[in-house]
Amino acid sequence: MGLRRIAAGAVPLVTLSAALVIPLVAPATANAVPTESTPSTSTPSTSEVKVEPNAPMPVADGAIGYTATPQSTRWLADRKPEDVISNLPSPPTDRKSNEQMAEYLGLELDAAVENPGACLQVIVNPPLEQGGMFNYGFFAVEREYCPR
Repeated sequence: MGLRRIAAGAVPLVTLSAALVIPLVAPATANAVPTESTPSTSTPSTSEVKVEPNAPMPVADGAIGYTATPQSTRWLADRKPEDVISNLPSPPTDRKSNEQMAEYLGLELDAAVENPGACLQVIVNPPLEQGGMFNYGFFAVEREYCPR
């Protein structure tokens, strides 16, 4: 099984234009304490990360969770939403965040599509403060947990 993103804790946020925010996906080694066998480097680039479908992520109280069918997941992947997100107009300060979010969404969709019967889970968390932004998470989910 490949690396898997962390569900909570030190998950950086990525902005999508001026109105949306999603948690970035990070490999499990991103927060590991370096040892002799663990190189002390920064988070690997997405080209080094292999995402595998896993059990669905828990949906916190007040959040909204949706698990797409495998067919809906393939439909979405065919439309390349990561390209749309990375090309949205955004302030220069948010540009890199949008591109990172698009990369991670692409990784999760690719993982779901490459594993027959797997699907995509979307979690929307409410803003942490009044007037804040929503947080979005995208996760590849194993076949056994996907609706038919």
